[in-house]
Amino acid sequence: MYCVCLTVLLVTDTSTGNDCTITNRSRVCWIVECPGSNVHLSINVKNRKLNVTCSDKPNFELLRDQLNLRSLTFDQLIYQDCPLPVGYQSLLEFLSAFLDHTQLSYIVELILINNADLSANVTLDPPLFAGLHKLQTLVIDNYAVSFDKPLPLQQLPSGVNRFSGSILHQQKQHHQTIDEGDWEMNIMPSGLVSIVPNLQMLTLHRNNFKQVEHLAKLPSLTYFNISSNQLMSLHDDMFYGLPNLTFIDLSSNKLTRLSAKLFRMNKNLNNFIADNQNGSRLVLEDKLFADLRRLIKVSVSNCKITALPECLFAGATGITFIDFSNNKLQSLPEHLFRGLSNLRWLYLQNNELMRMLPDTLLQDAINLRVLHLCYNKLTMLNKHLLKSLRHLEKLHLEHNQLHMIDVDAFTSQTESLITLNLSRNSITLNEDNRDVFYSNEEINITSGIIFSTLNKVQYLDLSFNAIVKILDPFKNFMKGLRTLDLSHNLITHIGYKDLLFPSPNIDLVNLESNKITHLDFDRSRIETRHRLPKEILLANNPLNCDCMSYPLVTYLKAEPDSSKSFLLKGLQCAQPSKLFGLQPQDVQLEDLVCEIDTFSEFCPAECKCYKRAVDQCAIVNCNAANLTRVPVIHSPSNIRCNFIELHLAQNKLHYLSNAGEGWNFVRVLNVSNNSLSTLSAKSLPEMLELLDVSGNQLTEIDAALIVKLNQSTLHNISLALNPWDCYCENQLLSFVVDNVARITDYYTLQCFDGKPINLATLKELCGTIILSRLYISVAVSMASVGCLLCIWLYAKFNLAIKVWLFRHNLLQWLVTEEHTDMNKRYDAFISYSHKDEEFVTKELLPRLESEELNFKICWHVRDFVPGEMIANEIAKAVEESRRTIIILSLNYIDSMWGQMEFSTAYLQSLVDKHNRVIPIIYQDIGDIDQLDPQLRAYLKTNTYVRWDDPWFWDKLHYAMPRKRRPKDVQTTDSMRMASGDKLNLPIIMTPPIK
Repeated sequence: MYCVCLTVLLVTDTSTGNDCTITNRSRVCWIVECPGSNVHLSINVKNRKLNVTCSDKPNFELLRDQLNLRSLTFDQLIYQDCPLPVGYQSLLEFLSAFLDHTQLSYIVELILINNADLSANVTLDPPLFAGLHKLQTLVIDNYAVSFDKPLPLQQLPSGVNRFSGSILHQQKQHHQTIDEGDWEMNIMPSGLVSIVPNLQMLTLHRNNFKQVEHLAKLPSLTYFNISSNQLMSLHDDMFYGLPNLTFIDLSSNKLTRLSAKLFRMNKNLNNFIADNQNGSRLVLEDKLFADLRRLIKVSVSNCKITALPECLFAGATGITFIDFSNNKLQSLPEHLFRGLSNLRWLYLQNNELMRMLPDTLLQDAINLRVLHLCYNKLTMLNKHLLKSLRHLEKLHLEHNQLHMIDVDAFTSQTESLITLNLSRNSITLNEDNRDVFYSNEEINITSGIIFSTLNKVQYLDLSFNAIVKILDPFKNFMKGLRTLDLSHNLITHIGYKDLLFPSPNIDLVNLESNKITHLDFDRSRIETRHRLPKEILLANNPLNCDCMSYPLVTYLKAEPDSSKSFLLKGLQCAQPSKLFGLQPQDVQLEDLVCEIDTFSEFCPAECKCYKRAVDQCAIVNCNAANLTRVPVIHSPSNIRCNFIELHLAQNKLHYLSNAGEGWNFVRVLNVSNNSLSTLSAKSLPEMLELLDVSGNQLTEIDAALIVKLNQSTLHNISLALNPWDCYCENQLLSFVVDNVARITDYYTLQCFDGKPINLATLKELCGTIILSRLYISVAVSMASVGCLLCIWLYAKFNLAIKVWLFRHNLLQWLVTEEHTDMNKRYDAFISYSHKDEEFVTKELLPRLESEELNFKICWHVRDFVPGEMIANEIAKAVEESRRTIIILSLNYIDSMWGQMEFSTAYLQSLVDKHNRVIPIIYQDIGDIDQLDPQLRAYLKTNTYVRWDDPWFWDKLHYAMPRKRRPKDVQTTDSMRMASGDKLNLPIIMTPPIK
């Protein structure tokens, strides 16, 4: 209860023998223990506090020579679990073994705790507090004393009381606080504290007082607590002598009436508490608190009050807090709170207030912040009650019977109301499937705008009502909403747009325990100006996991919870029965089906029909319908489906027939366990993918049906449990052997005599015929594989193959020259840097113009016309050449003329729509990505020849034009002529010849 020392262990001094031990010693706190003394001392030096705690029977004398605390002084002494002095001995004398008179004379606060058990048969004598001249606060806790007579200054009768009447006598000038709780006194004598005129606080709680006489004049008393007693009445003049009293606590007594004169002399009263009166009922007389202008708080809850007088608070204009909760009030006077403009908190919950409160009840409470009207019997909220409350922040109306709320009830709280609780009422806002609002106690049809003015509401609780839809104001107006609770209502359906809110901070929407069967989750209609809640609670709703839940299920399956923009919590399927209890994200998409109404003119009368969302399939289930013929099947487009799944199992069908316009839309056909003896190709639907004819009377399959069954769309066939005739001419056997993967019941397929229908049976019945067919099939397969391999090799090594063929003069038609090049003058124009001229003159040009290759080459040294512009000569050379050979090196890349020649050749290729450029990489040119963009793009998208390639001449020869010309005599003497790089030539001149 009293914390004296709050330090950690810093230094520990230990001793042996009978010496005292000081632990946890620091600058602020000491803990002292002396062996054998049963005394524990806690000393807080900084706050001048001493705590003396005893265990068993203490021996203070053992401390006399072992402990010296003479240098310390104390303001507070806590004396706990220790006996009180005996034999007219004072507390100072009793503790003199280790404390002297001077130390204790400074004590301002004395706290005695649990001293009764160790002080049996001891009288509290007058000298008990002698010498405590500065004592201001005295607390005596948990000490049983019985008073039946007023406290005189003489000894009380022995054997009954152990409290001496004069023990307070010497402290009367300085004493400010007395706490006499838990003393179990029955009567409070008027003279108990009369000798303490400076007393400021008096606590008498948890006794057995049944009667209190007139209190003595205590002009300094400000605090009076007499709670948790047995008081049944108070004298009118009980508080007359207490003019400065500011706090009164009368709670937990048995008071039945408080007189209007009770506080006539207490004009300084601030706080009055009288909660939890256990009498028959408490009556507050009119004007009880009248003119108490300093009164701030009044709390009289749980007192069985049935009525309040109209002038109860007349003139008490300073009140800010009133609590009349947990009473039995059925109505309130119209002017009960008149003039209370400072009222901020009003608690009227848990009463019996009925129907509607008076219009002007809160007219003057213009600063009210919190209003509790919950747990009453209110049925209506008109537009006048809250009209003056422009600062109202919290309004609690839960647990009433409200069904009519005026559309203008909250117009004054547009910018103030933050919390609105309307749970557990009878609010519907809908009648005969029409949205309604109430105005002046009359019903009007509207789109529902009752909450549209509440711009600041963050928490709105409408749980446990009869609301059937998410109202428009939630989605269009309430821009501050964070939490919306609509749980335990009658909402049956919500759409994606119902979950979009204008509030940027919407965190939670609670829709648990409604009647929601479907969530329309079409996210394509989202409006970007609205937000989705972070969490939507949907537990305990009868969710129907049918085809309409397909968008919801696909959303839940698509992404993990951590990446979703919002979370749907608590969803479980309630329907259909086979999906009961599953979470939607665990449902297979194929199981999401809706039953089609028999009146839709699609479903045959003998059948049940469903629509499956995942593939837009119409399921027609006619199983075990005692059918002898196939019912008429309508087009699936009538119900916006793409195809049909038809189930005709366990009927009495002898044949199949093309029945209706929807027959050829059937992809799945199950006619198992019928009486089919024949099956024709014409009777099967055109779009069939799955066929089950197991369990019929089929014996063979004709050739036309085999063709039908071999259709690529038919990938699942069930044929078992038929009396198949197994002979070599029956094409069923070879069909089964060739289509093992497509026959789902292959391993149970048998002839009528029990033989399995497989390859072994086929060999046994057909001998070498089947082997020949098998060998032919294998040969054809191998040939096909060989052709495919050759095609693949040619596609992968196209260039290498063509070069090899060209070198060996084979299949020349694969490499013929285009007709467009026939009239060009040169076979190739060589573009190079003058720094690489040695390579051109010694290697490249001699070989290309050799008798073997015999190409006509345009070489600028020899063939450019002197005096012409270089740019024109370059363009002319490129145009008149079937190829342009580029000698790529770092020198070429740095050459301006080289770049021009490449660009000209490249553009000519684009004009002719023929690849005419032959790049030869003569030297390492570094990172291609660093080249000119045009050249870089060309090298990345076309092949080139490397000088260091062993196949260089073959590849170059292949890249050159095919058509050869007659041998012309060309002199090569000029090859040895030196020429400067085009970079060094005049811009309008051709290179000079040396």
